[in-house]
Amino acid sequence: MASGQFFSQRFSYGLHALAYVATKPAGELATLPELAEWILTVWPNASDTYLSNVVQRMARGKLLRSHRGIAGGYSLARAADKITVRDVVELLEGIETNRCGLSLDDECPVMGRCSIQRKLSKLEEGFLQALAGLTIAELANDIRATLPKKKRA
Repeated sequence: MASGQFFSQRFSYGLHALAYVATKPAGELATLPELAEWILTVWPNASDTYLSNVVQRMARGKLLRSHRGIAGGYSLARAADKITVRDVVELLEGIETNRCGLSLDDECPVMGRCSIQRKLSKLEEGFLQALAGLTIAELANDIRATLPKKKRA
């Protein structure tokens, strides 16, 4: 498994979009076309449609705030230092730490009695705690959120 394979493309789009929005000065909104243009500087083959779906999901999940109207766009729903990577994982990936990854059924027949599952759960919880210690503000500090200059016709 390659590094970074723990997370989906949806999660990566979401994390990058939140970090970009966090770079905006207070009161300034990020539009979807602006986000899409910036995402293309990160991934040249990024999908505008997929980005739109992820952004809408984050707005419904209260990580982003949608501002309607001609001058509308998106802002963070709360301060960037109050949104953790774990928040993003919970919204976009879902977390089920009590689900057995080895069982094909909805419920594990030996839950609580399986030493392997107990150890994996401890690892998973440690990983989630690490994600809770990293904020969107910290990620935003490390990105270059500049759009390419438009060529004049």
